[in-house]
Amino acid sequence: MARPTRTERKAELLGAILDYLMDKTLAELTFRSLAEGLGMSAYVLVYHFGNREQLINDIVVSIESRLDRMRNTDVRDIDRAAWREFLLESWQWTMAQRNRHLTRLEFEATAQDIVAAEPRGTSQEHFRMLHHKTRDWLVVQGIPEEYADTDARLFTSTFYGLQFDFVVMNEPEAATKAFELMLSVFFNNLETRLAAVQEA
Repeated sequence: MARPTRTERKAELLGAILDYLMDKTLAELTFRSLAEGLGMSAYVLVYHFGNREQLINDIVVSIESRLDRMRNTDVRDIDRAAWREFLLESWQWTMAQRNRHLTRLEFEATAQDIVAAEPRGTSQEHFRMLHHKTRDWLVVQGIPEEYADTDARLFTSTFYGLQFDFVVMNEPEAATKAFELMLSVFFNNLETRLAAVQEA
């Protein structure tokens, strides 16, 4: 069997690291504690990740890769049913217990990033991405941009807020009911906005 390349080995290590972090925080993470937890030499981790800052960055990037599909989708080309399904799929990912902890780590990284001397900025980038994609989709539906921008920000903030609800409370059924209600409100508001545009 061929020996894994450095890229493949790093991906394997990241998977093991994420499993290790299910009941831990990024703040307490060190090469030594991680090496002990994974039963390997700290030198292996240093070889693949360089330093602690790069290790944390790679962990966060790995968690955030779930957004790649949304990042690569032009939502302006999808209809309402597809948009709803798109959002539901993203929500269902969050509802898995393992992903609850990944989301917890992502929120922790976000809080650290706010006061970092050299912030990664990925949290703002992802919030902005969802906000802008929602706004662009609403504009294509016929909503004037000034309303679309506000409606999209409300939607994005509620989406992230409900993820935080699940992380903190660990009540997936209650959080999902609230998410489904939020979707109903979002689409009802869309109809109300469109009716007002047609009457004007």
